Amino acid sequence: MKTICSLVTKSPYVLSVCLLAMLIGEATIVRAQAQTKDRVQLGIYFLTVVPRGEFSENLTNNSYGAGVQGLVRIGSSPFLVGGDLALVIYGNESRRDPTIPDRVTTSNFIFVPHFVSRAQPRSGFIRPYVDGLIGLKYLWTETSIPDISVDEHAVTDINLSDTAFSYGVGGGLQISPTKERESRFMLDIGVRYLRGGRAEYLREGSIREVNGTLVYDVFSSRTDVLAVHVGVTVHF
Repeated sequence: MKTICSLVTKSPYVLSVCLLAMLIGEATIVRAQAQTKDRVQLGIYFLTVVPRGEFSENLTNNSYGAGVQGLVRIGSSPFLVGGDLALVIYGNESRRDPTIPDRVTTSNFIFVPHFVSRAQPRSGFIRPYVDGLIGLKYLWTETSIPDISVDEHAVTDINLSDTAFSYGVGGGLQISPTKERESRFMLDIGVRYLRGGRAEYLREGSIREVNGTLVYDVFSSRTDVLAVHVGVTVHF
């Protein structure tokens, strides 16, 4: 382009056309480069889960866990879609089982996969966001015998499991530690309220020994929770 323009500098009209073409070409390149930024977000976080409603009547303690998230931006819009996976432990205890000579460990878990839609600006050293989520809550309790193993794995048995529909909304802030508007690494702080369908589950102390026989105290309720998370998100 520059070589062609240098050959036609004696013609003001042709020169103007060449300069305009160069400016349009440069603007197109800059725009294309800008659109390639913040196309993907990958995050990892730790969370605290607080039972709400009926769920809080049966689970009086908070739960803790970790999660990962991946989102892809829709074109150059402020909207992203993707998935979120979290694993939460809401109880853990060691007890003597009357059927075997060893102590056993019982743990209560919730696996929480969600589809996520997010609205968030593309740049800024503080980027607020709003999420909509829909997915599942899979609750299960498993008992393992640490001192007995098969193929180097502890013997484990699932005592009870159930699945509930889950949906909710959330929001948060992503903050650049360097105050750069185009920072790739950002601190992520957020909160979500997740409504959950009815499920059956166990909690700490639900497995008891009565006259040498194990008895399960099964609880049933909705599974609403409030989740607060802190993590790190990388923008590509």
